[in-house]
Amino acid sequence: MEWNSAAGGGGPATGGSEVDLQVDAIDRKWLLKDLTNLIAQEDAHVIGIHGDGDGGGAGRGGVRLRLRVRVSDFGHLARLLGRLEALPGVERARRA
Repeated sequence: MEWNSAAGGGGPATGGSEVDLQVDAIDRKWLLKDLTNLIAQEDAHVIGIHGDGDGGGAGRGGVRLRLRVRVSDFGHLARLLGRLEALPGVERARRA
């Protein structure tokens, strides 16, 4: 993947790359809020979200979320994935 190096240095809001992520988690109250707050804290931007119930495994009350986010570079993406996986209930966060 090539990282967009848009002129102007405006950060992920004006440059960067869109990346698809997959987050498998135990469905719980405030999960989506916690995910989007963390993404905002990391100065990344959510472009889209799609969720499928029971994505975490048969009968376990899991959810699989597919998120499209804009990040500035690979280091930004790696840091974001690490922080997402550290959230309570998140079993796995990876690039889709």
